[in-house]
Amino acid sequence: MKITSNHFDAMALALSSVDTPERRAAYRAANLTTRRYQWDLVRIAGLMSWLCDNLYKYLNDDHIQTALNRIVKPL
Repeated sequence: MKITSNHFDAMALALSSVDTPERRAAYRAANLTTRRYQWDLVRIAGLMSWLCDNLYKYLNDDHIQTALNRIVKPL
C-alpha cells in the first residue's frame, strides 16, 4: 500500500466512528455495494476535503480504495 501509516490511521479512526451496524444493515437491505458504502462513509465522516488536501497529492482512487478495503470490512 502506498498510503502512509499516519494517513491510514487517520482514515481508520474517522471511519470507525461512522461504520455502525445499523448503517451496514441499511446498505445491505438496499442492496448497495461495499464500495458504495465505503465511499459514503468517507463523505459522512467529512473526509472528502481531507482526501483532496492530503492523499491526492501522492495517491489516486485505486490506492485509496485499497486502503478502504483494509479499513472497512465487506458488507
